[in-house]
Amino acid sequence: MPESRQITTLFLLMMLLFSAAPLFVFATEDATNQTEDAAKTKPNKFTIALRAKRMLEIANRTAMRIEYFIEKIYENKTLIEMLENASLLNDEGNITLFINATNLLGRASAAMNSSDYEGVIANVTEAMKTFREAYRALHNVLGKHMAALRNRRIPWGLIVAMQRTLERIDRVRMLSPNDENVTSLLDEAEQYLNITAAKEMLAEGNVTEVAHNLTEANQLISQAYKLLRKGARMKIWKRMGRYLNNMERSSQKILVKIALVKKMGVNVSAILEELGYKNETEFREALLNMIMTARNKVGSIKEALLKLRNISQTFWRMDKALTRHLHQPQWRDHEPWRGRSQNQTRDEGKGVGLGKGNSHNNSRRGRP
Repeated sequence: MPESRQITTLFLLMMLLFSAAPLFVFATEDATNQTEDAAKTKPNKFTIALRAKRMLEIANRTAMRIEYFIEKIYENKTLIEMLENASLLNDEGNITLFINATNLLGRASAAMNSSDYEGVIANVTEAMKTFREAYRALHNVLGKHMAALRNRRIPWGLIVAMQRTLERIDRVRMLSPNDENVTSLLDEAEQYLNITAAKEMLAEGNVTEVAHNLTEANQLISQAYKLLRKGARMKIWKRMGRYLNNMERSSQKILVKIALVKKMGVNVSAILEELGYKNETEFREALLNMIMTARNKVGSIKEALLKLRNISQTFWRMDKALTRHLHQPQWRDHEPWRGRSQNQTRDEGKGVGLGKGNSHNNSRRGRP
C-alpha cells in the first residue's frame, strides 16, 4: 500500500475513534453529576431509574463504536501487518479491555432488568472507565504509526523539493543564458542539489544536512533573480532614454509645424486653446516639463512610462489638430504650391494677349 493510502486509512480510523470521545465525556459528566446530586439531596427512585437508563444507552453506543472501530482495523490486513511489524499491536491487551468492558455492560443490563438502578450506574461507570483505557490504547497505537509515516515522508519531500528547485534553475537560465554572473550563481546552486548524494545522506538519517543544502541553493537562486531584475531595469531605462530623445526631436518638429501654419494664416492660438494651452509659450514649456519629469522618474519605471504616454498623447493631439486645420477649405488657397499655380496661370493669360474675358477664364481654370 502506498504511504498516501496508508495515511488516508489511518486518518479515517482516527476520525472514527475520535467520534467516540464525546460519549466518554458525556458519561463521565453524568456520573459526576450523580455523585454531586447524591451529596446534596437523595434523589427519588424515578430520577435514579432515568439516569441509569440514560447512562446505559450511552455506554452501549460507545461499545458499538469501539467494536466497529476494532473490526475495521482487523479487516485491513495491510494495516495489521504494518502495526505488527512496528510492534505496536497488542491484541491481548486491547481485546481483553474491550471484553471486560462489555461484560460490565452485560451486568448493567441484567441489573436494569431487575430494577437495580444503583447496580446499573456502578457497572456502567466502571465499563466506561475500561472503554476509556481501550480508547487510549488504540489512539496511541495509531498515533505512533502516523508519526512514523510522517517522519518517513519528510525525506521524500526534501528530494521532491530539490528536483523542483533544479527545474527552477533551468527556467532562470533561459531568461539570461549569456550573463556570466547569473550563470555562476546557478552553477553553484546546482552543486548543492546533488540528488544521489542527498539520498545517501537521508539513508544515513542525515536529514539536517540535506535541508541545509536545499536552503543554500534557494538563496543562491534568489541572488541570481536579483541580478536579472537589475539587468532588466537597466535595459528598460536605456530604451526609455532613447525614446525620450526621439520625443525631444519630435517636439522640435511640432514647433516647426506650428511656425509653418502660422505663416499660412492659421489661427494657432485657437488650436492651442482647444488643447488647453493659453499660448505657444505655455505649450512649449509643458512639453519640456513632461520630458524632464519623465527623465527624473528614475526610481519608478511605472511612473516614467505613464509620463511617456502623456507626452505621446500630447504630440498626437497637436499633430491631429494642425492637420485638421490645414485640410479645411479656407486654408487651401494659402498653400505655397497653390499660390504659384495661380500666378503662373495669370502670367500665361497676360502673355497670350487675349481679352479680359479670356484672361478671367484662364484664371478660373488655375483655381482648385
